[in-house]
Amino acid sequence: MKIKDRIDIAFRNLLRRKSRTILTILSVLIGTVSIIMMISLSLAMAKQQRDMVESFGGLENIEISSDKAQTSINQSSIGKFKKIKHVKYVIPHKDLYTEIFLKKNKDTKLEANNGISLIPDKVFAQIKSDMLDSGSNLNPSDDLSMILGSDYHLYKMKKQGESFEQEDVEGLNILKEKFILRLGYEDMENNPTDEEGNSKPTFADLEIKVKGIMKESSFLEKSRMYINEKTYKTLQKEDKKLQSPSLDDMSENGGKKSNYLYENITLVCDEYENVKAVEDEVKSMGYQTSSSIDMIEEINKSTKTIMLILAGIGSIAFIVAAIGIINTMLMSIYERQKEIGLMKVIGASVSDIKTMFLLESGFIGFFGGLVGLLISYLLGFIANKFLLAGFAQAMDTALEFNIPIWLGVMAVIFSSFIGILAGYLPAIRATKLSAIETLRSN
Repeated sequence: MKIKDRIDIAFRNLLRRKSRTILTILSVLIGTVSIIMMISLSLAMAKQQRDMVESFGGLENIEISSDKAQTSINQSSIGKFKKIKHVKYVIPHKDLYTEIFLKKNKDTKLEANNGISLIPDKVFAQIKSDMLDSGSNLNPSDDLSMILGSDYHLYKMKKQGESFEQEDVEGLNILKEKFILRLGYEDMENNPTDEEGNSKPTFADLEIKVKGIMKESSFLEKSRMYINEKTYKTLQKEDKKLQSPSLDDMSENGGKKSNYLYENITLVCDEYENVKAVEDEVKSMGYQTSSSIDMIEEINKSTKTIMLILAGIGSIAFIVAAIGIINTMLMSIYERQKEIGLMKVIGASVSDIKTMFLLESGFIGFFGGLVGLLISYLLGFIANKFLLAGFAQAMDTALEFNIPIWLGVMAVIFSSFIGILAGYLPAIRATKLSAIETLRSN
């Protein structure tokens, strides 16, 4: 019997009992949807956690902190870091903790999650024009200017009942606005003297402008604002006039420019896969490091565990579907004993009969998996559009169902395999039927 004939007979037999075939396919469909949605949920949770980690700093970044007593970060150590294999960028930085607000409305604040950082002019020189989303780069001669990472926040405080909430400010061209950077703090008790009785201000407001905004794909961390060396010197000069200066002299050896002392440094690796090797080498040099690799590894472990648990829950529906296929095929054999006997009499081989029943059960699994995949895409779209959008807004994080191609293909293949596997015992039973007995009894 040709394979085409086997397929034609299998389809004809499935269509003979439409209602039973549809119900059996429905059981496979439910199993497929359960598996796909459960695994998609675990993948969405993993991506959400990974994106959250990346928002703290790039996945390819390694943060190095300075112990000034033993391992200070200066030009000598920066040179060593540049020689490490797979290190693409070396970004020394000194972090500042100041307040920035709109000059024409002090209630409108400008912030980035990781604050303001001083980076060397040599680092600014590595910024190419295509790395900027808008505006221009900082030059060494630019004073009281800064550039922003892509993840900044312009907001004002809005009263909601007895509390205040942040409200985003939109429609402002940041590059054309003037901002105030406040050093120190505003003394609410109006006490402008220090402990020795000297009259000194507690804060200083300096006008600063935003010269450019970086793209998210640039090598600089997206949740920072950056100033150059000249701006820092101006800030430090004004800071010394305050009651409680907070900006340290960042040079050593008599203030030579070549020996600037930075508190921290960021190494940007060429690939995430090389982060661990670079981090191990930096640690061997005596520096303390931190990176996202440990968190990502923990996320991957927990994702695998969650995926197995959710897939296990979804597989219960597949077990029920397999039982349904077995029952359908056994009923089909019982109803078609005469047909099986006639096929054997006219020369159909054992292989022909077995293949015919395996094709029937395989088609049930295949169509159940295919329709289940389409329904899963539809459910994912509905969940992203109406359910998870509200969740993401409430939690200030993104959780999105995304069914990768490999998952869809594997789901259809797996459901087809389950169908064939479930139909194997009934197919064997059909081949063992005696042609004479079936014809005599029917």
